[in-house]
Amino acid sequence: EVMALTRNDSCVIEKTGVYEDYRGGPHAALVVNDDIDLRMFPRHWTFAFAVEKSLSDGGLRRSVQVFDAAGDAVHKIFLTIASVTEEWPNLVQDLRLEPQGSPLALIAREPTEAAKGDVAKADQLRAEWDKITDTHQFLQMVRKLKMNRFGA
Repeated sequence: EVMALTRNDSCVIEKTGVYEDYRGGPHAALVVNDDIDLRMFPRHWTFAFAVEKSLSDGGLRRSVQVFDAAGDAVHKIFLTIASVTEEWPNLVQDLRLEPQGSPLALIAREPTEAAKGDVAKADQLRAEWDKITDTHQFLQMVRKLKMNRFGA
C-alpha cells in the first residue's frame, strides 16, 4: 500500500491503495481499481527520484517523485505505514538508471494553449456535460464541440 499524490495549482489528489491492475500502452498507462484510478502519460515522465527524508520523530519518509522535462512535479508515490518497506531497496535498485549525479538538463515548458470556446454553444456544452459518465469523456466532448478544455 502506498499514497499516490498528484498536485497542481488547482488541486491536490491523494489516494491510498495498491498500484495493481496496471495496463501500459503507447500513449497512456492505467492503474484502475477501487482505491487508485490513474491515467498516466509516461512520455511526460522525464526524471524520477527515490527520496528518503529523515523526520523529526526519528522516522524516515520514503517516496518516488516524478518530474517532467521542465522540472515540474508530475506524480509522487509515498510509502505508508502499511507498505512493505523491506522491498524499498529492491525497488530503488530495479528502477535505478546510470549514470547518477549528472546535472539535470531541463527544457523550457511548453506554452499552454489559448482558450478555444464558443459562447453560442454554451447550452450544448452544458447538455453534453450532463451526459458524461466518466471524466475521461471530457476531452472527446470538447473536441466534438470544436473547443478545448480551457475554452469549455
